[in-house]
Amino acid sequence: MGLKDKQILCDGDEDKYEFVPPEGGWGYIVCIGLSVIFIAGTAHQPVFGFIYNDFLNELGVGTGAVTVVFGVFQVTLAIAGFSANILLKKLSLRQVGLIGALIYTTASFLAIFVASTTQLVVTNGFLQGLGMGFLIPVSYTSFNSYFTKKKVLYLSLCKASIGLITMAYPLFIKFTLLEFGFRGTLALICAISAHSIFGAMVMHPVQWHMIKQRKPCEKIVLIPPTPAVDADKDKFDFTKNEINANHIINTKSVENLYLSNDRQNARKGSELLVVPKLADSRRLSIPVVLIPSDGKTDRNFDSNDNVYIENLYKAASVSSLGNFGNIAAEPMPIIKNKEGKWQTVTEFLDLTLLKDWVYDNITVGMALTFFADLTFFTLEPLFLGRNHLSQSEIAYIITFGGATDMTARLLLGIAGQFFTINARSMFFAGALFSAIFRIAFVQYTTFMPLLVLTAILGATRSLVHIAQPIVMAEHVPIEKYPPAYGLYMLLTGALSLSVGPMIGFIRDYTGSYVIAFNMLTACNLCCVIPWGIEGVIRLLNRRRTVESLQT
Repeated sequence: MGLKDKQILCDGDEDKYEFVPPEGGWGYIVCIGLSVIFIAGTAHQPVFGFIYNDFLNELGVGTGAVTVVFGVFQVTLAIAGFSANILLKKLSLRQVGLIGALIYTTASFLAIFVASTTQLVVTNGFLQGLGMGFLIPVSYTSFNSYFTKKKVLYLSLCKASIGLITMAYPLFIKFTLLEFGFRGTLALICAISAHSIFGAMVMHPVQWHMIKQRKPCEKIVLIPPTPAVDADKDKFDFTKNEINANHIINTKSVENLYLSNDRQNARKGSELLVVPKLADSRRLSIPVVLIPSDGKTDRNFDSNDNVYIENLYKAASVSSLGNFGNIAAEPMPIIKNKEGKWQTVTEFLDLTLLKDWVYDNITVGMALTFFADLTFFTLEPLFLGRNHLSQSEIAYIITFGGATDMTARLLLGIAGQFFTINARSMFFAGALFSAIFRIAFVQYTTFMPLLVLTAILGATRSLVHIAQPIVMAEHVPIEKYPPAYGLYMLLTGALSLSVGPMIGFIRDYTGSYVIAFNMLTACNLCCVIPWGIEGVIRLLNRRRTVESLQT
C-alpha cells in the first residue's frame, strides 16, 4: 500500500485543522529584530580597543584593561544566558528580552560618563554582559519558534546582515571619533544600543501569528490506555521484553506501531485512531510507552501512577498530538521519582536535560568548536605579524577572510531556499573542514597561501555560525530551547575561563602559535569524533529496527 493510500483527509461532520508556525509573516519582523539586537549589542565589540585606546592611555592602564572588561563580559554573558531560563518560568520571551534590552541600553548610557577602569568593567563588562545574556536566548528561541523549514535561509540572511554592518563599523567609528570626539561617539553607540529595545518588542509569542491549515491524517494503532486484545498479548507483554526503569527493549514507538500495523494488516475497529500524519515538524516532549493489559510491569514502574496516566492520555489525545504535528515519541516510561532538594533544584534549572547523552554530545561539541573558532580568528593577526607580513598584507588577509565568510552566508541562504539542509550536518561539516584547513594553515608563512587558506576558513566558519543556533532547536522541543541554549552558553563561558587561559599560557611558554592552533584543532576534533561515533550508532540502531520489523 502506497503512502497516498495510507493518508486520508480528516473529512467528517466537521473539518479538522491545526495551527502551525507561519514560516514568514511576522517571522520576518522577528528576523529584523534579531539582526537589530545583535548589531546593537555586538557590532562595536571588535573595535572596543580602538574606541577606548586614548582614554585608557590617559588613565595609564594600557590595553590590559581591555582583556579584563572582555573577561567579565564573557563570564556575565554565560551566567545570564543560563539564568534567563529562571525568568522565563515567570515571564514571557518578550518581557525577558525587554529587561535585557533595558539593562544593555542603561549600561551604554552610563558608559558615556566613565572616568575609571572600575566603572568601565561595571558598565561594559558586567551590565552589558547581563543584558546580552538575556537577549541572546530570547532572540534565538523566538526565531526558532517562527520557522521550521526555512531556518537556514533566514538565519543566513540575518547573520550576513550582521556581518556586513560589523565590517563597516570601524570606518563608522573612525568618522565619529574625528567629528564628535570620544564622548560623542559613546553617545551615538548608546543611541544604537537603544534599538535593542525595538528588537525585543517585536518578539511576539508565536501563538499570536499561527496559521490555520488542513490536517492530513493517518490511521495507526491506538496506544494504551485502550487494552490490547489476546491476539496481541505477546506483543505487549513487557515481562518478556525485559522492561526496566531506564529502557524498554523491543517495545514499539508510535511510528513503529504504524509500520507494524500496516504490514500485519491489523484488524479494523475501536483500537484504531485517526491522528496527525507523521510529517517533518516538531518533537513531542511527552514520552509514550505501551503498557500490558494484564497490568504486569516491572517493580520500578507503576502503571497506575497518576502522573503517568495523565501524560499518557495527553499523548494519546488527538488534540494534543495535533498541536505538534510529528509524533517523535520515545519508547520509555514516565516514572515519578521521590521529591528531594536536589531534584527540585534540578527540575527548576532544567538540569534534567543533562540526562540526555545526545544533548550532552551536542552541547560539548558545539561549545568546543565555537570557542576554537573565536580564539583562532582572535589570534590570527598576531600569528600573521610573527611571519613578518606587512600591516597592509595582514589587513588584506583578514578582510578577504571576512568577505568569504559573508559570501558563504549569503550562498547558504540561497541554498536554504531550494534545499532542506540539516543544521547538525552543516555544523559537523564546518567543524571538520575547519580542523583540516587549520592544520594546513600553520604549515605556511608566506602571503598567498595564508590568503587562500584564510578565505577557505572564512567560508567554513559560516557553516558553524549559521548552524549553531539551529542545532539545539532540531533536537529539543521548542519549550526546552531556552534552558538548553542557556546550558550551552554556560559551558562556553567555562571554556573561555579555563581552556582559553591554558592555551594562552602554553603559547607564551613555548613561544609557538603553531602549538596553540593545533590545540584549537583538537577542540574541533572533540566535536567531530564523538558526533561521528553517534552517527554510526544511530545508523546501526536504525538497521536493527528495520530488520526487527521485517522478521
